Amino acid sequence: MHHYTNKNHTTTTIRNSIPSVQTIDDLMVEKCQPGDVILFDRRSECCAAGFSAALGCLLGKTILCDEEDGTRSVERGSYEHCGVVVPGLSDAQGAQHDSSNLCLLEATSGNGIVCRPLLTRLEMSRSRSVMLLPLSCPGEHRQQDVITGLEDESELSEKTKFLKKTMNDELIKFRDKWLTDSQSQGYENQHSYLSIMGAFLYLTNLYPTFPIPVSPSAWLVVSALQECGAAMKLNEKQAQQTRVEDFTL
Repeated sequence: MHHYTNKNHTTTTIRNSIPSVQTIDDLMVEKCQPGDVILFDRRSECCAAGFSAALGCLLGKTILCDEEDGTRSVERGSYEHCGVVVPGLSDAQGAQHDSSNLCLLEATSGNGIVCRPLLTRLEMSRSRSVMLLPLSCPGEHRQQDVITGLEDESELSEKTKFLKKTMNDELIKFRDKWLTDSQSQGYENQHSYLSIMGAFLYLTNLYPTFPIPVSPSAWLVVSALQECGAAMKLNEKQAQQTRVEDFTL
Protein backbone atom coordinates (compact mmCIF):
# COMPACT_ATOMS: atom_id res chain seq x y z
CA MET A 1 0.00 0.00 0.00
CA HIS A 2 1.27 3.46 -0.87
CA HIS A 3 0.39 6.56 1.13
CA TYR A 4 0.52 10.01 -0.43
CA THR A 5 0.57 13.51 0.89
CA ASN A 6 -0.78 16.48 -1.01
CA LYS A 7 1.61 18.04 -3.46
CA ASN A 8 2.13 21.81 -3.05
CA HIS A 9 4.05 24.38 -5.07
CA THR A 10 7.20 23.92 -3.02
CA THR A 11 7.33 20.23 -3.79
CA THR A 12 6.90 20.91 -7.49
CA THR A 13 9.77 23.39 -7.44
CA ILE A 14 12.07 20.90 -5.76
CA ARG A 15 11.28 18.23 -8.32
CA ASN A 16 12.01 20.61 -11.17
CA SER A 17 15.30 21.77 -9.72
CA ILE A 18 16.54 18.27 -8.80
CA PRO A 19 15.53 16.00 -11.70
CA SER A 20 17.19 12.91 -10.19
CA VAL A 21 14.90 12.95 -7.14
CA GLN A 22 12.00 10.50 -7.42
CA THR A 23 8.77 10.78 -5.48
CA ILE A 24 6.67 7.82 -4.35
CA ASP A 25 4.40 8.62 -7.29
CA ASP A 26 7.31 8.19 -9.72
CA LEU A 27 8.31 4.88 -8.17
CA MET A 28 4.74 3.57 -8.28
CA VAL A 29 4.27 4.51 -11.95
CA GLU A 30 7.50 2.69 -12.85
CA LYS A 31 5.98 -0.54 -11.52
CA CYS A 32 2.63 -0.15 -13.33
CA GLN A 33 1.57 -1.92 -16.49
CA PRO A 34 -1.64 -1.87 -18.53
CA GLY A 35 -4.36 -3.87 -16.80
CA ASP A 36 -3.26 -2.95 -13.28
CA VAL A 37 -6.03 -1.70 -11.00
CA ILE A 38 -5.57 1.29 -8.69
CA LEU A 39 -7.86 1.84 -5.70
CA PHE A 40 -8.41 5.20 -3.99
CA ASP A 41 -9.41 5.90 -0.40
CA ARG A 42 -10.73 9.36 -1.19
CA ARG A 43 -11.64 12.25 1.08
CA SER A 44 -15.25 13.22 0.42
CA GLU A 45 -14.62 16.76 1.66
CA CYS A 46 -12.01 17.22 -1.07
CA CYS A 47 -14.19 16.31 -4.05
CA ALA A 48 -13.78 19.09 -6.58
CA ALA A 49 -16.84 18.28 -8.70
CA GLY A 50 -19.41 19.70 -6.30
CA PHE A 51 -21.91 18.62 -3.67
CA SER A 52 -23.37 15.65 -5.53
CA ALA A 53 -19.89 14.21 -6.11
CA ALA A 54 -19.00 14.62 -2.44
CA LEU A 55 -22.29 13.00 -1.39
CA GLY A 56 -21.72 10.06 -3.73
CA CYS A 57 -18.23 9.59 -2.31
CA LEU A 58 -19.46 9.80 1.29
CA LEU A 59 -22.30 7.33 0.72
CA GLY A 60 -19.96 4.96 -1.07
CA LYS A 61 -17.54 4.95 1.85
CA THR A 62 -20.32 4.65 4.44
CA ILE A 63 -22.46 2.01 2.75
CA LEU A 64 -20.15 0.03 0.47
CA CYS A 65 -16.98 -0.05 2.56
CA ASP A 66 -18.09 -1.02 6.09
CA GLU A 67 -17.00 -4.35 7.51
CA GLU A 68 -19.72 -6.79 8.57
CA ASP A 69 -19.08 -5.89 12.22
CA GLY A 70 -19.01 -2.18 11.45
CA THR A 71 -15.28 -1.81 12.09
CA ARG A 72 -12.35 -1.06 9.85
CA SER A 73 -8.61 -0.97 10.33
CA VAL A 74 -6.78 2.25 9.51
CA GLU A 75 -4.19 0.30 7.55
CA ARG A 76 -6.71 -1.18 5.16
CA GLY A 77 -8.52 2.02 4.27
CA SER A 78 -11.97 2.60 2.78
CA TYR A 79 -11.61 2.22 -0.97
CA GLU A 80 -14.67 3.41 -2.86
CA HIS A 81 -13.12 4.55 -6.15
CA CYS A 82 -10.90 2.83 -8.68
CA GLY A 83 -9.44 3.02 -12.15
CA VAL A 84 -7.63 0.74 -14.57
CA VAL A 85 -4.21 1.44 -16.08
CA VAL A 86 -4.35 1.56 -19.89
CA PRO A 87 -1.84 2.34 -22.64
CA GLY A 88 -1.43 6.05 -23.24
CA LEU A 89 -2.51 8.02 -26.27
CA SER A 90 0.97 8.27 -27.81
CA ASP A 91 1.59 5.97 -30.76
CA ALA A 92 5.30 6.78 -31.02
CA GLN A 93 7.70 3.88 -31.44
CA GLY A 94 8.43 2.23 -28.08
CA ALA A 95 5.71 4.20 -26.30
CA GLN A 96 3.89 1.04 -25.23
CA HIS A 97 6.90 0.10 -23.08
CA ASP A 98 7.33 3.59 -21.63
CA SER A 99 5.82 3.98 -18.15
CA SER A 100 5.44 7.73 -18.74
CA ASN A 101 2.92 6.92 -21.48
CA LEU A 102 0.57 5.03 -19.17
CA CYS A 103 -2.83 6.50 -18.34
CA LEU A 104 -5.59 5.82 -15.83
CA LEU A 105 -9.06 5.21 -17.20
CA GLU A 106 -11.75 6.02 -14.65
CA ALA A 107 -15.34 7.18 -14.26
CA THR A 108 -15.59 10.66 -12.69
CA SER A 109 -18.28 13.15 -11.74
CA GLY A 110 -16.81 16.25 -13.29
CA ASN A 111 -15.58 14.98 -16.65
CA GLY A 112 -17.28 11.65 -17.25
CA ILE A 113 -15.05 8.77 -18.25
CA VAL A 114 -11.55 10.15 -18.59
CA CYS A 115 -8.09 8.92 -19.52
CA ARG A 116 -5.37 10.94 -17.80
CA PRO A 117 -1.58 10.44 -17.59
CA LEU A 118 -1.00 8.12 -14.65
CA LEU A 119 1.70 10.17 -12.96
CA THR A 120 -0.37 13.36 -13.25
CA ARG A 121 -3.40 11.56 -11.82
CA LEU A 122 -1.45 10.31 -8.78
CA GLU A 123 0.13 13.71 -8.17
CA MET A 124 -3.24 15.46 -8.18
CA SER A 125 -4.84 12.89 -5.89
CA ARG A 126 -5.89 14.08 -2.44
CA SER A 127 -6.82 10.59 -1.29
CA ARG A 128 -5.85 9.25 2.11
CA SER A 129 -4.20 6.26 0.48
CA VAL A 130 -3.81 4.59 -2.88
CA MET A 131 -3.42 0.86 -3.51
CA LEU A 132 -1.86 -0.76 -6.58
CA LEU A 133 -3.16 -4.20 -7.60
CA PRO A 134 -0.76 -5.55 -10.27
CA LEU A 135 -2.12 -7.84 -12.96
CA SER A 136 -0.02 -10.84 -13.99
CA CYS A 137 -0.32 -12.79 -17.21
CA PRO A 138 0.35 -16.55 -17.13
CA GLY A 139 4.12 -17.04 -16.92
CA GLU A 140 4.73 -13.54 -15.54
CA HIS A 141 5.96 -12.90 -11.98
CA ARG A 142 4.72 -9.39 -11.32
CA GLN A 143 4.49 -9.66 -7.53
CA GLN A 144 8.22 -10.34 -7.28
CA ASP A 145 9.04 -7.66 -9.85
CA VAL A 146 7.05 -5.01 -7.98
CA ILE A 147 9.01 -5.72 -4.79
CA THR A 148 12.51 -6.17 -6.23
CA GLY A 149 12.22 -3.88 -9.21
CA LEU A 150 13.61 -6.65 -11.44
CA GLU A 151 11.83 -7.19 -14.70
CA ASP A 152 13.14 -8.40 -18.04
CA GLU A 153 10.75 -8.56 -21.00
CA SER A 154 13.16 -10.91 -22.80
CA GLU A 155 12.65 -13.58 -20.11
CA LEU A 156 8.94 -13.89 -20.91
CA SER A 157 7.80 -16.77 -23.08
CA GLU A 158 6.41 -16.09 -26.54
CA LYS A 159 2.96 -17.10 -25.31
CA THR A 160 3.11 -14.60 -22.44
CA LYS A 161 4.29 -11.84 -24.78
CA PHE A 162 1.40 -12.63 -27.13
CA LEU A 163 -1.10 -12.51 -24.27
CA LYS A 164 0.27 -9.16 -23.06
CA LYS A 165 0.11 -7.66 -26.55
CA THR A 166 -3.44 -8.92 -27.06
CA MET A 167 -4.47 -7.52 -23.69
CA ASN A 168 -2.91 -4.13 -24.48
CA ASP A 169 -4.67 -3.98 -27.87
CA GLU A 170 -8.03 -4.80 -26.30
CA LEU A 171 -7.53 -2.18 -23.57
CA ILE A 172 -6.84 0.44 -26.24
CA LYS A 173 -10.08 -0.47 -28.03
CA PHE A 174 -11.99 -0.37 -24.74
CA ARG A 175 -10.44 2.99 -23.83
CA ASP A 176 -11.33 4.62 -27.13
CA LYS A 177 -14.88 3.23 -27.15
CA TRP A 178 -15.75 4.38 -23.64
CA LEU A 179 -14.20 7.81 -24.07
CA THR A 180 -16.34 8.30 -27.17
CA ASP A 181 -19.50 6.92 -25.54
CA SER A 182 -18.99 9.05 -22.42
CA GLN A 183 -18.80 12.23 -24.46
CA SER A 184 -21.74 11.40 -26.71
CA GLN A 185 -24.00 10.32 -23.82
CA GLY A 186 -23.07 13.12 -21.41
CA TYR A 187 -21.89 10.73 -18.72
CA GLU A 188 -20.31 13.56 -16.72
CA ASN A 189 -23.85 14.58 -15.72
CA GLN A 190 -24.84 11.07 -14.64
CA HIS A 191 -21.95 9.66 -12.59
CA SER A 192 -22.73 11.32 -9.26
CA TYR A 193 -26.39 10.37 -9.37
CA LEU A 194 -25.59 6.79 -10.39
CA SER A 195 -23.17 6.56 -7.45
CA ILE A 196 -25.80 7.84 -5.01
CA MET A 197 -28.53 5.58 -6.38
CA GLY A 198 -26.21 2.56 -6.42
CA ALA A 199 -25.28 3.05 -2.76
CA PHE A 200 -28.93 3.40 -1.68
CA LEU A 201 -29.98 0.34 -3.69
CA TYR A 202 -27.19 -1.64 -2.03
CA LEU A 203 -28.26 -0.39 1.42
CA THR A 204 -31.89 -1.39 0.86
CA ASN A 205 -30.92 -4.68 -0.83
CA LEU A 206 -32.83 -3.67 -3.95
CA TYR A 207 -29.78 -3.61 -6.23
CA PRO A 208 -30.57 -7.00 -7.88
CA THR A 209 -33.83 -5.52 -9.15
CA PHE A 210 -32.53 -2.46 -11.00
CA PRO A 211 -30.02 -2.33 -13.90
CA ILE A 212 -27.82 0.21 -12.10
CA PRO A 213 -24.21 -0.45 -11.02
CA VAL A 214 -23.61 -0.47 -7.29
CA SER A 215 -20.32 1.32 -7.96
CA PRO A 216 -19.94 2.91 -11.42
CA SER A 217 -16.14 3.08 -11.13
CA ALA A 218 -15.87 -0.61 -10.18
CA TRP A 219 -18.24 -1.55 -13.00
CA LEU A 220 -16.02 0.25 -15.54
CA VAL A 221 -12.89 -1.53 -14.30
CA VAL A 222 -14.57 -4.96 -14.30
CA SER A 223 -15.80 -4.31 -17.84
CA ALA A 224 -12.29 -3.36 -18.96
CA LEU A 225 -10.71 -6.46 -17.41
CA GLN A 226 -13.34 -8.72 -18.97
CA GLU A 227 -12.93 -7.08 -22.35
CA CYS A 228 -9.17 -7.68 -22.40
CA GLY A 229 -9.52 -11.26 -21.13
CA ALA A 230 -7.96 -10.61 -17.72
CA ALA A 231 -11.08 -11.48 -15.69
CA MET A 232 -13.59 -14.29 -15.88
CA LYS A 233 -16.73 -13.50 -17.77
CA LEU A 234 -19.57 -12.26 -15.60
CA ASN A 235 -23.05 -11.50 -16.79
CA GLU A 236 -24.08 -7.86 -16.82
CA LYS A 237 -25.92 -8.10 -13.51
CA GLN A 238 -22.93 -9.64 -11.72
CA ALA A 239 -20.62 -6.96 -13.10
CA GLN A 240 -22.98 -4.23 -11.93
CA GLN A 241 -23.00 -5.63 -8.40
CA THR A 242 -19.21 -5.32 -8.00
CA ARG A 243 -17.91 -3.01 -5.26
CA VAL A 244 -14.45 -1.44 -5.31
CA GLU A 245 -13.42 -3.38 -2.22
CA ASP A 246 -14.25 -6.66 -3.98
CA PHE A 247 -10.93 -6.24 -5.79
CA THR A 248 -9.11 -6.69 -2.47
CA LEU A 249 -10.75 -10.02 -1.62
